[in-house]
Parts: sequence; structure tokens; C-alpha cells
Amino acid sequence: MNTSQCTARLLASAVHDMRNVLAVIRESAGLAQDLAALADASGSGKTGGNSDAAAGQQRLGLALTEVQRSVGQGAALAEAMDYLAQSGGAESGEHGGPCDLVRVNRSFCLLAARQARAAQINLVSGESAEPVWAAVPPMDVLRALLEIFDLCASVGGQVQLRFTAGRRQKEEGIVVEVLEGANRELALAAMTGSPMLSGMRPGWRAALMPWREQGPRFFLSLSACDSDAA
Repeated sequence: MNTSQCTARLLASAVHDMRNVLAVIRESAGLAQDLAALADASGSGKTGGNSDAAAGQQRLGLALTEVQRSVGQGAALAEAMDYLAQSGGAESGEHGGPCDLVRVNRSFCLLAARQARAAQINLVSGESAEPVWAAVPPMDVLRALLEIFDLCASVGGQVQLRFTAGRRQKEEGIVVEVLEGANRELALAAMTGSPMLSGMRPGWRAALMPWREQGPRFFLSLSACDSDAA
């Protein structure tokens, strides 16, 4: 997968979710407007009693809460899309690193959410106690995370993936955990047998490694990323 393919897939996924966010805001705002008009009519004695007014106020509050939630989601998506656009400049020498791995994880989980839902994969950005910086272009990390996602989707999805920025033997990278799900064992097998793990795929050198012992946890070694293999 090259940079253009990665960008196109993540952008298409994010745009789909942004359209959904805008649709929810439009519908909730329209409902709030209608309820406000009914409340005004009720106050002037044109319609029902106090119970109707109280119910209307409750529905109005719920509609406004949904608007606020959707606005927050839209703002987070817009920030992630802006970060994706900036990260794409790494090929021209811009934004070539270092990158904040916590932000990369968070952005990826937002950008790929629509594709993840289609594959019944739940993406989680893990909490890190401190910032973790890596001297690699953000786009290289996004590409690696998308390839790990594809591995799990190729066996039917239905798992939860958690990406957490961290260190292994003083090396910066991302801890990848395969959590609960109907296809957990299949996803683990796909990751264990992946060329990303064996290092046989051109452009990678043992990038994905088991975390100390055999189990549902891997370490994405970013020093093994080859940004020239676009």
C-alpha cells in the first residue's frame, strides 16, 4: 500500500462519517427548532398544559445534547482529517518527523472508524502515561496501522484492536493488542503469520513483533519502517 492509497482510504472513511455527523446535526437542530416553536405556542396559551410543556422541554434538551455531541465528534474528525493532510506532506520533505504516536493512534481510530464498522472491528486508542515521539513520518505509521487493520479484516473482522504508544527495550513504537471478539484467534493467527512479522515483505524488516511472549499482544517497531517503499 502506498501513501496515496492510504490517504484515499482514510479520507473516504472520514468523509462518510462527517456526512453522518452533519446529518445528525441538521435533524437535531430542526427538531430543536420545532420544539422551541411549540414551547412558544404553549406559553401563549395556544396549546396543551404543563405536562406537554415539560415533555417538550425534555425533548428539546435531548435534541440540543445530541447537537453538542455531534459537534464534538465533527470537530475531532476535522482535526484528524487536517492531520492526515499535513502528514501527506512527508513525501515532499514536510512533516517528516518526529511524530506524536499518541496523536497518530487517536487520529487513525477516528479516520478508519467507518471502515472498522463495516468489518465489525472496534478500534481503540489506548491511554499513554506520557507523550511518545518517534523519528518517523506520521504517514508511515498510519500506513502500518491500516495494514494491521487489513490483516484482521481479511479473516472476517469481529475483533477489538487497541493501539497504544509505548516503548520496548527503549525503542519507540506501538503496542497492538487483539482483544475480545468472535474472530480473535483467527486475527491472532493472521498477525502471527504476516509478512510484517517475518520481515519478508519488501520495505519492512520484522516490523511487527510478539510482545515478549506468545499472546494477544504485538509491538509495531517503527525503526523498521521504510518510508522509501511507497
